[in-house]
Amino acid sequence: MKIPAEWLDAAQTFVIGLTPGAIGSAVGLAHEKGLSWAERFTQLAAGTVVSWFVARALGATVDLNPFVLQGVNFTAGMIAYKSTPRFIAAAADVAGGLPAALRDRFLPRKDPK
Repeated sequence: MKIPAEWLDAAQTFVIGLTPGAIGSAVGLAHEKGLSWAERFTQLAAGTVVSWFVARALGATVDLNPFVLQGVNFTAGMIAYKSTPRFIAAAADVAGGLPAALRDRFLPRKDPK
């Protein structure tokens, strides 16, 4: 079975786009001690994904040299892995309080008499 050349080119472009952010995340993770492999993988994946979106958004709004965008991608990867646990905790707090907030907003309160 032969893989079409277009698929190989698309896969290569995808990997090249993720590489600077992944390296940035890995550099940041190299200085973290006491993390499990699952925590390391989660933070590496989060740093890579966040940095990819940051670089794409910046590249779409500002005309920068591709080398500069790779530097931004690398830096975002280093920063994003560190903020992942705090973001998850904050999102969990918001999600946990959402049902009560919706209930208080849309359902009338009954006055105990």
